[in-house]
Amino acid sequence: MSEFEEKSAELYESFEEALADADCEISTSEFQGILSGMICGGLKATDSSWKRTILEVGNDGNQLPESAQKVLEDINVISARAFREEDFLTPILLPDEDYPLIDRLEALTLWAQGYLLGFGLQHGNQPVTGAEINESLQDISDISQLDVVVDNDEESQAAFITLLEHIKVAVKVIYLEFVFKIEQRAAAPVAGNSTFH
Repeated sequence: MSEFEEKSAELYESFEEALADADCEISTSEFQGILSGMICGGLKATDSSWKRTILEVGNDGNQLPESAQKVLEDINVISARAFREEDFLTPILLPDEDYPLIDRLEALTLWAQGYLLGFGLQHGNQPVTGAEINESLQDISDISQLDVVVDNDEESQAAFITLLEHIKVAVKVIYLEFVFKIEQRAAAPVAGNSTFH
């Protein structure tokens, strides 16, 4: 089990509580979706501007209480680590299985909306190239627009799990194509630039 999976329920509950105390209208899932989109859009681990950006769009530019800021920083660190883990698909912070399915589906659609917003904020007006990236972004967009009407039966539970796995794969594809490959190319030595003495 990854660090993200171990801590996700605790992070979700503590951040939801802190957001409610701050009268913030955005949910934990949407906040983490924005952050995930920014990471997949190229946010560098050393770039601390994400806090200002995420508070501007997620809380009308208002500061969060110190306790909420601490949890948000923890979510950032753990999410960024989870993206870098090769065997972990995508860190998506949702209510756990104890919540009704309708709440979990709504949180997933809000996460997807946040992801698209965060990706756009980080990536800007630069063109997105690559069929896989565009297809993945379209899949996430489709999920973000789902009607949140669902029965709480086994078939609906299974459909939700399938949808969740699908979005995790789509986001991982974007991360691998957009961030990971670019980092690998930047780290690779340029052919013909060797100096021998």
